[in-house]
Amino acid sequence: MADGKIPNLGKSIDDIRGELFARIEEVQDEYQEKGWLPARLNLNKGIVRGILELVCWMIWQLYQILNTIYRQAVPLEASGEWLDVHAVQVGISRKAELRAAGKLTFSRPEGADTGRNVPIPAGTIVRTLPDGKGEVYRYVTTTDAVLPSGSESVTAPAQSETYGAAANAGTGQICEIVTPVDGVGGVVNKADWLTLEGADAENDVSLRKRYRLAWMAQAGNTRAAYEAAALSVPGVADVKVDDQHPRGEGTLDIIVQGTAGIPTEKLLEDVRTAVADTIIINDDVLVKAPTAHPVSIDCTLELLSGDEDSLKTQARAWLTGLFAGGDGDGSAAFGVGADVIRDRLAQGIIGLPGVKRIVWISPTADIVIAPGELATLASLTVNTMWAEDE
Repeated sequence: MADGKIPNLGKSIDDIRGELFARIEEVQDEYQEKGWLPARLNLNKGIVRGILELVCWMIWQLYQILNTIYRQAVPLEASGEWLDVHAVQVGISRKAELRAAGKLTFSRPEGADTGRNVPIPAGTIVRTLPDGKGEVYRYVTTTDAVLPSGSESVTAPAQSETYGAAANAGTGQICEIVTPVDGVGGVVNKADWLTLEGADAENDVSLRKRYRLAWMAQAGNTRAAYEAAALSVPGVADVKVDDQHPRGEGTLDIIVQGTAGIPTEKLLEDVRTAVADTIIINDDVLVKAPTAHPVSIDCTLELLSGDEDSLKTQARAWLTGLFAGGDGDGSAAFGVGADVIRDRLAQGIIGLPGVKRIVWISPTADIVIAPGELATLASLTVNTMWAEDE
């Protein structure tokens, strides 16, 4: 175990059979003399061979169980409920899933009379268009709202019907009204519409990371203590701790990335509360969002075959997902300070059936992101064209 890898305690069924048959050949003459066997056993066929095969299978199953239990006994190899048991022993638990919440903008029909109040009742349902996987996400207004006389639009708070980070809709994705409201012609989620990030239940990779940080924090590692406290907040995808006196001697910055990218103010407040008990005397700690570095993507897919709309939708879904916050396990393609590499943009598109090449209009090269910045998707245009030849 010098390399840190868990040894394999299992055996193949062939190895077990070989060892068992060798033992029988070794002792069966002795056993026959003692009267324990009426005759030598035929190991090649018959009922004895069948019984021995069943015994080999049962022994193999025991080795499988042993291997599983041994692996689950090691915290950084454990998974599921076993990992939860290890986590509780260091004072942490798996983060719960959250529903996205934010403010939606309802507007009157084009050219409609603005001379009357339009009530928008709580429980009004709106939704997105299907995404690249065909999924549609619905949202429900949580309080009554009124589009006042003389105004073209009004905002109303809403919450996603489903839990998870997938409900953190990008700007303009919520655009269909499911529950008809007299006097309302449209709905949209504008930039910075989120007030609370949706989040998936914490996965094993993220929980293992926090388990390791918890031990480091108990050993006196201040940086790990701050990182562990910040990552304990549901909705936080990743944090960067700058402990190199960014604002002068004794200062430390905690840069937070949410599951939707740039964190909401509510998430930042939750992180500030979580790290409050961790602050070392005389430490000047600042919890903040990364500086957004807007990235515009414009590309054309040159196609040999396939459905244009479907391929375009899949490409858009891939590119949008790269700028999402990830699952809290470092899976976000473009985290805080991560450069936007054009090959990474192309990775999930060029392999789509029917795509010959990608013609990039923007970006024209890799984009360098500063340590305290986060790449955000400012605009996305995906066009298609048919290849002239193969």
